[in-house]
Amino acid sequence: MSFLAKITNTVVSKFTKSNTSNNVKNSSSEREVLRYLQGIGLDLDSVDNMSDLSETIYFICLKHISETLSKMPWEKRIMTEKKGKEKIYQSDVDILLNLKPNPYYTATTFWATVELNRLHYGNSFVYIETGSNGKTKNLWILPTDQVEILIDRKGVLGTENGVWYVWRDSRTNQKYTFLKDEILHFKSHISFDGFSGASIREILKHQLNTGKSSIKFLNKLYKNNMFGSKVIVKYTGNLQEADEDFLAESLERYSTTTKSGKFIPMPLGFDTQLLDMKLADAQFFENNRFSALQLAAAFGIKPNIINDYTKSSYSNSETQQIDFYVNTLQPLFKLYEQELSIKLLCPEELKKGYRLEINEKILFKMDSKSSAEYFAKLVMNFMMTPNEAREQLDLPYIEGGDVLIGNGNSISLEKVGEQYNKNGGGKD
Repeated sequence: MSFLAKITNTVVSKFTKSNTSNNVKNSSSEREVLRYLQGIGLDLDSVDNMSDLSETIYFICLKHISETLSKMPWEKRIMTEKKGKEKIYQSDVDILLNLKPNPYYTATTFWATVELNRLHYGNSFVYIETGSNGKTKNLWILPTDQVEILIDRKGVLGTENGVWYVWRDSRTNQKYTFLKDEILHFKSHISFDGFSGASIREILKHQLNTGKSSIKFLNKLYKNNMFGSKVIVKYTGNLQEADEDFLAESLERYSTTTKSGKFIPMPLGFDTQLLDMKLADAQFFENNRFSALQLAAAFGIKPNIINDYTKSSYSNSETQQIDFYVNTLQPLFKLYEQELSIKLLCPEELKKGYRLEINEKILFKMDSKSSAEYFAKLVMNFMMTPNEAREQLDLPYIEGGDVLIGNGNSISLEKVGEQYNKNGGGKD
């Protein structure tokens, strides 16, 4: 809660302490408080009091990255010397990470919420609930703004240089302390101490305020009907408010309803001047676009994602998507994969080469024609068995499909040159 909001709540509570049962009196008192605070120079409508999520580009960046992570499937894999990475199907891991991390919401909602907290606050905390058998039972998201990180450098709590997480529940005011192995901690890539991440919105606070100011500016223009041409009526002397209203209504009536509206009679001594309000004259859209691109770049978001197609083409858009995966998503995936593998797998599994990884191939799904050509080349060049290709296409295995096949003119490396030997029918 901001400082001004706290003042407002305190003063309003004093004004309405004796009127808690009367909603009409309460609302009247609140209006009096607002008028009082504005009268002493406190602007309660300032951009600092506006939610950062009200800035469109900031919201788009959060939405795009969190939704991207929410749709990624998790796999348990093992790294072997001969086979490379091999997918290991394990039902409990699949259910926990891809279907139901806890009884209340699905994995899609879970991962989107985790990433949204990480982006907005700079840190995201998940409590690992284990069952009686020692295996992970549920994953619970903790409120980021209620969690503190404590480093026990002197061993006061029994573990030298231990890291502890303290959650103070705001609803019950109870405090819960967790060991570092009980918490999945996903931090932003900007960290000054390595233990906690820095929030992008705090670093770019002035940039966000610029975007919110532009929204506030446009809202006021629309509310005050300032777009389009206006006519300023000049006259000498003063008129009463009623006379000013009558004059404005008369001029509007002549300009819209009386005959063609081309001729408007003016009293003696009155003059008119045209006022034309154009945002283009102030380069509003150019400046706003520049600020939007800067904010999106801080999140690693490309221009086409924020609907900026100024210098876009099909080839350029495809390149931006690849760059988004390589420079934005790959570091993010690596962050999640390392944290989950270390905290959810036992040391014996880690030593054997087991890892929890994201299947990034879902990001590069092709159309039917391109997909058929791609897998046909792999199968016909001894790189993939037919059954492995069918698995990628969500098709069932077939009998005899586990053998590598290819062009009959191809030979193995150790047999190169045998065609020139006598036994092979060639010349000496």
